[in-house]
Amino acid sequence: MMARRYTSRAFTLIELLAVIGVIAVLIGILLPVLAGVRASAARAECLSNARQAVTAVNAFSGANRGRLPENRSLLDDSTYVTWRARFSEEGWMPDGDAWACPSHPEPGPKSEIGYAEDGLRCVGDRASSYALNGHMLWRAGITDDTARVRDIAIDRPAHTILMAETNRRYSNLRASDPIVANYFGDSPGPYAYWHAGEGTYAFQDGHAETITFLGTGSPDCRWHNGRDLTDDFFVPQRPGEIRPHDHPDWAFLVPAIYLR
Repeated sequence: MMARRYTSRAFTLIELLAVIGVIAVLIGILLPVLAGVRASAARAECLSNARQAVTAVNAFSGANRGRLPENRSLLDDSTYVTWRARFSEEGWMPDGDAWACPSHPEPGPKSEIGYAEDGLRCVGDRASSYALNGHMLWRAGITDDTARVRDIAIDRPAHTILMAETNRRYSNLRASDPIVANYFGDSPGPYAYWHAGEGTYAFQDGHAETITFLGTGSPDCRWHNGRDLTDDFFVPQRPGEIRPHDHPDWAFLVPAIYLR
């Protein structure tokens, strides 16, 4: 009786290389997809955070006869706290991840604590990716928690920025031409750019969008509401700006990172 002969067949080198090549191609296809999914999830979380923050601002104004929060409040002649610190301490916004965009570049969100300006020092703030629109909510040396600006003063609530994502410590942002041109120079400015070249902006009506910084100034400025609601000694509003207007010159003034 003849014994059965068993044979085994191993992969050849060519077959092994072919399998490795297929796996490498699949990884090359999947990695960008996974990165895109992560970026989309981070953008969605940032939008949710911004909506939560602007909802808190609207709840605050509803409880204060329509007055929006003051950006900074003096504690005494030399120290102040920001609206972000007050909102955390008073329960308008919870402490934690809601203050930070998950895509915020390293080393992460900053705060104004320890920052000194005009003889005043910040002793209360929250590290945050979000700042108020300083064109509407900014005054120096104020002891009140509420601003003189009421929510009904915003003529176009779905168009006017109330809160902007930021890369700096400031609890408010301003976007006047001289500031854009002269203060920030060639380095990245305070505006967000990490959502595929866009930043998150929340509007007075409660919705949020990711748009480019240039998109906030043209074709219709979203910072001034057709009227700059604060008196700015350094950059007084021109009479022609008391209407819908744009800032096409920003394309020649802003750092290159905002031109992607």
